[in-house]
Amino acid sequence: MKKSFFYIVTILLITTSNHIKPTLVNDRIEFLDVLRGIAIQCIFIANIVTFSGIFAFAPSFRNPTMVWASDEVTDFITFALVDGKFYSIFSLLFGIGCVMQYQKLKKTNKAFALFFTRRMFWLLVFGLAHLVGLWLGDILTLYALLGFLLVFFINVSDKKLLWLSGILIFMPLLNGLIIHFLKLDYPNFFFQKSLELWTYFGYPVSEFNGKPFIDMQFYLANENWSDFFKMNISNALVRVGFLLEDGRVFKVLGVFLLGLWTGRNILNNGLLSNIKFLKKVAILGLSIGLPLSVVRTYFMFFGDGSDLIGFINTLLYALSTVPLALGYGALLAMWYHKNPAVLNWIAPAGKMAFTNYIMQTMISIVIFYQLGFGFAGQFGFTVIFLLATAIFLLQVLYSTLWLKYFRFGPLEWIWRQLTYNKIISIKKETKS
Repeated sequence: MKKSFFYIVTILLITTSNHIKPTLVNDRIEFLDVLRGIAIQCIFIANIVTFSGIFAFAPSFRNPTMVWASDEVTDFITFALVDGKFYSIFSLLFGIGCVMQYQKLKKTNKAFALFFTRRMFWLLVFGLAHLVGLWLGDILTLYALLGFLLVFFINVSDKKLLWLSGILIFMPLLNGLIIHFLKLDYPNFFFQKSLELWTYFGYPVSEFNGKPFIDMQFYLANENWSDFFKMNISNALVRVGFLLEDGRVFKVLGVFLLGLWTGRNILNNGLLSNIKFLKKVAILGLSIGLPLSVVRTYFMFFGDGSDLIGFINTLLYALSTVPLALGYGALLAMWYHKNPAVLNWIAPAGKMAFTNYIMQTMISIVIFYQLGFGFAGQFGFTVIFLLATAIFLLQVLYSTLWLKYFRFGPLEWIWRQLTYNKIISIKKETKS
C-alpha cells in the first residue's frame, strides 16, 4: 500500500508533454475557486458534527422528530467520504496559492519571504482570535504556523518536495508509535494544562477515553459570555493536544509541500488540461483511498479503542486520506474541464472561503450553543448534514451577491490590507 501511495504522488512529478498548452489563467483560477468552495463546504460537514453537540449529549436528549432512521448510515458514509479528505484538499490549495504568490512577486522582483511572512503573521492573528475566542476546531492557526516554513521550501526541487511530502504524510505513524507503544505521551501535557485551567475556573469535569476531560455538555449549555471565553482558552490547549496526538502537524506540512509542486505545474506545464494525467490520479486515488477509508471508518465505529486499533486507524488514515483527496481533486478537475458551467456557481463561495469559514463558526454557535438557540444535541446526523448543506447554499448566494458589488470578501479584504500595509478599495468600479 505504501508503494501505491508513493506511485500516486510520483505521478504528480511527471513533467507533462511539450505539446500540452498551459491552462488559461482565468480558467485555472476559476477552477481553484470552485475546488476551494467545495472543500470549505465539506470541511463544514465534518465540523458541524462537533458544533452540534451530538456526542456531548445522551441520545435520549434529542428530539425524536429530528432523529431519523438514516442517521447511522449518514454518519458512516459522510465520515468515510469526507473526514480529513477536504482539509487535505484545502491544504493542497494553500500550497498552490503560495507558489502563485511567489511567481507573481518574482516577476516584479519583489521580496517573497517578507511578503509571505507578513501574510502568515496576520493569518496567525486571525487564527488565534478564532481559536481562543470562538472554537477549538480552528485550522487557521496551524496553517499560519506551518505557512511560515514554506518560505524555506519555495525553491526546493520537485524531487525533494516529493520525498519530503511522503515522509511527512507518514510521520503520524511514527508519532503514534512514540505515543502509544513507547509511552511517551507528550500531547498529554497540553490536555493536563487544559484540565488544570478548566478546573481553576471552577468548571465541571467529565470523562473521555477513561480519563478526566473538560465537560463539553457544560460548555455547550453555558449561557454566560464571560465563561464562554474562559472555557475557550482551555479548549485551545485541547486543540494543541489533539493536533500533536494525531500527527496532523506533519501531514498538513506534507500536503503543503505537495501543493508547492502542484502550483508550479499548474502555472508552467498546463497540469489542469492534461486529462490523461488527471485520469490516472483519479483512478489510483479513488481505487486505493476509498476502500481503505471505508475500512478505517469501520474500525473507528466498531473497534474496541485499544492502542492497536488506534495504530491501525492511524495507518489507514495515512494510506487513504491523501490518495482519496487527490482522487477527488483530479475527478473534479476533469469534470470542470468538460463542463465548467456546471460547477462555476460554487466559485464565489471559494473566493470568500476565509469569510465563509469564520461565518460557519458564528452561525453554528448561534444555532447550537445555549448562547444562541440552544439546539445542541437535538439533531441526528441526517438533519445535521442537511443543515450544513442548506447553510452552504445560503453562503454561495451571499457570496455571489457580495462579489457582484465588491472585489473581495470582508475578511479577505481586511487580511489583504494588513498584508500590504495600505488601504485597498473594496468596491468594484462601476462602468459609466
